[in-house]
Amino acid sequence: MKRTTYSLTLALLGSALVLAWCGLNSAAFGQAGRAPTVSKAVCVLVSFGENHVTGTIHFAREGSGIHITGEVHGLTPGDHGFHVHEFGDLTDAKTGKSTGGHYNPTHQPHGRPSDVKRHVGDLGNITADKDGVARIDMTDHVIQLHGPYSIIGRGIIIHADSDKFTQPTGDAGSRVAGGVIGIAKAE
Repeated sequence: MKRTTYSLTLALLGSALVLAWCGLNSAAFGQAGRAPTVSKAVCVLVSFGENHVTGTIHFAREGSGIHITGEVHGLTPGDHGFHVHEFGDLTDAKTGKSTGGHYNPTHQPHGRPSDVKRHVGDLGNITADKDGVARIDMTDHVIQLHGPYSIIGRGIIIHADSDKFTQPTGDAGSRVAGGVIGIAKAE
């Protein structure tokens, strides 16, 4: 009986020490163990399949919105669907389908960035010029870099065709490039 009590006491003491250590080190995760507020993020695009689409997209919290800037190279001239997808999983290098569908935690219909009811990940279209370069400069008020609709760790997808805003996902064609949205160094 003494041995069982001794073992239980050691186990409880060990658990208490681990909890105390976690509490002392919670500063690494922000106050009360919460993740720190993220102010900037970045996504480096890689091409899928035989495409040669590349680029970098930056996200910065500004007021109540997220300012999105960047350049995408190697596109065909015209509009291309631009969406946040569920997963930052690029293991399917041929089609990009490992990123899942549009990020839609609120279970809304597909829509334009200006629509009240839309997927969180619906960012509309980007437009490539005659040289195949799309310059991005927009602000979105639905996506977040922290909190319940955080896009950190999720995927950005550039589609072959324009988002036609049809249901269920806009009929924007195949995925030509994608990347994982990661926390960027705050300056």
